[in-house]
Amino acid sequence: MSKAIVDTDHAWTVLMDVGAKKEVELPLFQVTRDVFLEADFADKIKQLMLENTHYLPGNNVTSIESPEHRDILGKALFVIVCFLKDYAEGMTGSLNHFLFGEMRDHRYRLIAAADRELTSERFKFFMRVITRKPELVKNLVLTHQTQ
Repeated sequence: MSKAIVDTDHAWTVLMDVGAKKEVELPLFQVTRDVFLEADFADKIKQLMLENTHYLPGNNVTSIESPEHRDILGKALFVIVCFLKDYAEGMTGSLNHFLFGEMRDHRYRLIAAADRELTSERFKFFMRVITRKPELVKNLVLTHQTQ
């Protein structure tokens, strides 16, 4: 059995504007290993957003705070919030919220996740679902921080 790759003692806080002057707080836990997305992830997700009306772009992250309580700014950060259909959700869990950062070499690193028990295998399975089986996704929002 794989070990969790998050440190629940180090939480990031992401605030998202959900309309009607309401904000939702997403607590995300620091990922303790170097986990990167596949090199072609950006191209795949752009294409999926064009082809699937339930894959939505967003610009509603109002703030990102590090575990050290510092406000983090920058377009190199993005959040994926995803709700899967029942079967797939049973396989991955329901806390499919992730914070990513773009590295200087243009790779995307997983920085934090909502799932307290996230393993590398569960994360890889989740990414395969959203990039290869969009019919198993209820809704997905990829959102950047507002400037």
